[in-house]
Amino acid sequence: MSPSASWHAREAGEVAAALATDIEQGLTDVEAERRLRETGPNRIVDHQPRSLARTALDQFRSLVVLLLLAAAAVAWTLDERVEALAILGALVLNAAIGFVFEWRARVSLTRLRALAVAHARASRNGRTTLVGASRLVPGDVVLLEAGSAVPADARLVRSAALRVSEAALTGESGAVDKEAGVTLPSETLLAERRNMVYVGSIVLAGSGRAVVTATGVATELGRIGRLVADVGTRMTPLERRVETLGRRLIVLGAGICAAVGAIGMLHGEPVGLMLETAISLAVAVIPEGLPAIVSMALAAGLWRLARHGALVRRLPAVETLGSTTVICADKTGTMTENQMTVTAIRYDGQHVVVGGGSRSASGSFTGSGRLLVPLADPHLALLLTAGALCNDASLQPAADGLRLLGDPTEAALLVAAVKAGLDPAALSRSWPRRHEVPFDATRRMMTTFHEVAPGETVLLVKGAPDVIVPRARRQQRETGAISLGDEGRARLLEDNRTMAASGLRVLALAYRTAASAEADPLDDLIFLGLVGFIDPVRPGVKEAIERCREAGIATVMLTGDQRITAETIGRQLGLAPDAIRSRMSPEAKLALVAELQAKGETVAMTGDGVNDAPALVRADIGVAMGRHGTDVARESADLVLTDDNFATLVHAVEEGRVVYANLRKVIHFLFSCNLSEIVTIFAAIVLGGPAPLLPLQILWINLVTDILPGVALIRDPAEPGIMRRPPRDPAEALVTWPFAARMLGEGSLLAAGVLSAYFWVVWRDGVGAHATTMAFTALVLIHPFQAMNCRSNRVPWWQLPPNPLIPLSLVALFGLQWGAIEWTPLARLLGTVPLRSEDWLVLAAGVLWPVLALEGLKAWRPLTPSAPTPSRGVAAA
Repeated sequence: MSPSASWHAREAGEVAAALATDIEQGLTDVEAERRLRETGPNRIVDHQPRSLARTALDQFRSLVVLLLLAAAAVAWTLDERVEALAILGALVLNAAIGFVFEWRARVSLTRLRALAVAHARASRNGRTTLVGASRLVPGDVVLLEAGSAVPADARLVRSAALRVSEAALTGESGAVDKEAGVTLPSETLLAERRNMVYVGSIVLAGSGRAVVTATGVATELGRIGRLVADVGTRMTPLERRVETLGRRLIVLGAGICAAVGAIGMLHGEPVGLMLETAISLAVAVIPEGLPAIVSMALAAGLWRLARHGALVRRLPAVETLGSTTVICADKTGTMTENQMTVTAIRYDGQHVVVGGGSRSASGSFTGSGRLLVPLADPHLALLLTAGALCNDASLQPAADGLRLLGDPTEAALLVAAVKAGLDPAALSRSWPRRHEVPFDATRRMMTTFHEVAPGETVLLVKGAPDVIVPRARRQQRETGAISLGDEGRARLLEDNRTMAASGLRVLALAYRTAASAEADPLDDLIFLGLVGFIDPVRPGVKEAIERCREAGIATVMLTGDQRITAETIGRQLGLAPDAIRSRMSPEAKLALVAELQAKGETVAMTGDGVNDAPALVRADIGVAMGRHGTDVARESADLVLTDDNFATLVHAVEEGRVVYANLRKVIHFLFSCNLSEIVTIFAAIVLGGPAPLLPLQILWINLVTDILPGVALIRDPAEPGIMRRPPRDPAEALVTWPFAARMLGEGSLLAAGVLSAYFWVVWRDGVGAHATTMAFTALVLIHPFQAMNCRSNRVPWWQLPPNPLIPLSLVALFGLQWGAIEWTPLARLLGTVPLRSEDWLVLAAGVLWPVLALEGLKAWRPLTPSAPTPSRGVAAA
């Protein structure tokens, strides 16, 4: 059971015998479990992330660490050994914080990836069932279809127009044709083994049945060891922008610190103290906690999205979601339930209404106001038989009705046949399939060939009415097939339009005997009838589309259905005709995405099929369906909807906005607070006084005080009206000039509050430890209040949803600062002294008045935001 067994050199039956399995029945569950214990799970070891030791060491490679080391070196040189050791302790604390957040982000991503478990369709106990891909064993019989990933190495025993991409294994990007009926020499190269499929490959077209020959590390991919690197280890665009911002702040900080140091020395301050202060200020300029908080924000966003049914496969999707301007969404399965149910059949002038649920084995057939017995009508029985046989879906009995596997439309045809009293499995045995031409987007029909008697073959066809009807030359009647002219075909197309106008998806069914085949076997079809399916609109989708409109996001509905069907559904959803695209081919979807992007739109595209992959890759946000999507679509997408629901996608867009907004809040908070430190020190020195903060106090503020309110802001709930604002410009800088001016203004105001408390003590008691402690405590306690202000640029904090983490951070910081003042060892280290009762009242005033002034300005300034207008480029596209 290894790659060296040369399975490609054996006949299919010989392979099945060697692996002790049955090609049709597969293994029993008991035997599969026994083999699983022997071979282990069908899993190849994932790409190894950085070790914990390497992650810890990487925390000491930043410029912040170099600045801290420089400060420690200066302190040590000046015989300030205690301060030097304290700075080194702060360095370790900073590294520990970064390590914890990075480790938590990695754990979050790993657990999220575990939610997306791969499955395979396999024959077990004679039934087709879904099996976790990791539980496959040698001897399992798996079913392959277009869009599915090959779950294990396997020998084909049946194939129909099967084409596979083996790029992950061989490096060749072209499609490979596969054929079950050949036996190859044992020395045939891997890339030329037409009768084998290998894990890591993707089925591009056709279908097949194969016996698993190797799993896990015994596969060719496991032996070769060509594993895909973890995309989550790369920096996201947001993280790169944060890094760029940090480099610019270093330049700014160097200039400020040089100025502060020079002015201080001109005023007679000790050179060593000013060097330490300058380096500490350089650390103050750079928000050390920001990279860790960015990782935490993305991880928190991933989990919130996952709880609402959206799995993020690529981290940049979290930030890009917030700038989406157009959503191009598939109708079927995304805007509708994707629970197809046959409700209407038209044939030979008869209009039949089919009752019963989408998963019910019983249902009525009513025509002309009376109940019908379907099997008593040979024409209706033949039509339902054709629908059940020209079909790749399967059914299983379940406690709540029928369990459906495969394409929902095909499954609905099987359910209709069961309601009529037919047994699809018995039909397959009496009319065995000998060949097939699978459905594809170009042909828009599926053809199967069945042996109904020795030497007699029937060809069954189902597909789009506008494809089948023009090919029909005869029409089935109760007495047999009669000629069908242009007038008859026009009537059939009119019937199709009537059904489509009522919101039904319509398929046409036809047949012919292969004995009368000419050059084109589909030129002389016998038309059987039209089948209408209803796919109910999902609850909440209409409201979600309206939310998009309020958010300035245009919604485009894509469907392969006829225009008249699409418009009927679109009206139910409140969509304008120019927001509906019907008969969309994969090429048309790709062209639409490209055209919208050329107009400057940020496009989210949903898809579920193998042919959707190009558009998913091209879109700014590719969104795949988790329930009914193909493996190819999921691999091509940035986001996977586990419930296939459009409303979930809209919620993901909102969450993307929240994540980005919260990151901006953290930047606002960190920079305004850090600027308040710099302005406080700069102003005090310029006014002729000493630096109001000691170097270790600055480090305490930056490495302890910044983190707790920053974490609270990352978890801030959505601001009211966030989905009534226009999408952000994806090219907009993380910190714009107006934003920077706002932070500088707020930082100066906060510094004024700190200086008011500081100079009150200087006025009463002069400079010294008492005044320094006041400035130090004021800067610490002003942080959580400024965090409240940073929750919104528009709305005062008392009008926002509660965020209990901010009051908790205030309590925690007050406790820490109390310890920094009252606990003698820490007070001696930080140079603090106890404060008097009146000092605390002065502190309260100095801390609160700047923040109350900022909040009062928001409350005084009325907000009259205009509702955003959805993109105008959609109609033109």
